[in-house]
Amino acid sequence: MKVLISILFLTLLYIPDAAISQVITDNDSDTNYSIVPLAGYTTDSGFVGGILIQRIEYRNNSGPFYSNTTLDVNGSTRGKWQASLDHERLSLFDAEIRNHSILDFELDPRSTFYGVGNESAYSSEEFEEGIYFLKRNFGLLSFSARKSLFEIVENGNLDGLVRLSGSYNSISDRGRDTQFVDEQPTGFDGGWVNKVGVGLLADSRDSEFAPTNGGRFEIGVNTSGNLTGSNYSFSDYFLDFRTYTTTFWDVVIAQRLQLQHSVGDVPFWELAIIGNQKGLRGYALDRFRGDSSVLYMLEARSWLFSYFEDEIKIGGHIF
Repeated sequence: MKVLISILFLTLLYIPDAAISQVITDNDSDTNYSIVPLAGYTTDSGFVGGILIQRIEYRNNSGPFYSNTTLDVNGSTRGKWQASLDHERLSLFDAEIRNHSILDFELDPRSTFYGVGNESAYSSEEFEEGIYFLKRNFGLLSFSARKSLFEIVENGNLDGLVRLSGSYNSISDRGRDTQFVDEQPTGFDGGWVNKVGVGLLADSRDSEFAPTNGGRFEIGVNTSGNLTGSNYSFSDYFLDFRTYTTTFWDVVIAQRLQLQHSVGDVPFWELAIIGNQKGLRGYALDRFRGDSSVLYMLEARSWLFSYFEDEIKIGGHIF
């Protein structure tokens, strides 16, 4: 089993209100900026460096924010580069429709494919020889909109969602015999995947940034096919359930149950994947993929230190 070693150093530059007073035009609004340089190391990507810039606008009675924009750019010594722009806003054309847009690009000369299913073989020797690698570049543009349907609990609503996304993948076998070449999975030649989806979301968390109590439940379905201009026809279904409970010493117990299932002509990069920063840590990146997945996570979280009147906090978690 390959163990990932990851070290991340975060430095937060906080810009006080006085420095941003020029952009505040409403007494009931405020705008905060954060700049986070990133540096670290993983055995998959090598040394990683980048920067994250976030702008959050607050307006009266528009919690948790009015708009939230994040730019994340990073690269590694092994040639992986990624840039993403994420924008979320509580209104759409003056209507109370929360919307979320994502623009994402990635160049990865060492993307991995270990086969499909839990029984796919792995050896550290073949990893070092590059047997599991392929070159994958992609671009993604997605948009989602959600509208509150009704209140289900105090401070908790049920929302209806609509999703649209378009992506293009360019795949290369690196000109050598690899696991990817031997299996030639669906999606071997890359291409377009454009999806339309719907879902329901219930959220009763006390905070979206650092929840300590409440829960979040989401269920949905996405479909891709000729009518959406895709090269692949398939559907995927998912369920995501999260709960948060504060216990002794302000330790937060966070739980997550995630189920995914896909049917049809599914390209390998759209299959359910576990074994990454989103879950099942400690394995090689994107170690397991298949038509279906079930993931359960349990974490204990706590803030350890805070500075500048809680403007900067450092915390830890056990999982």
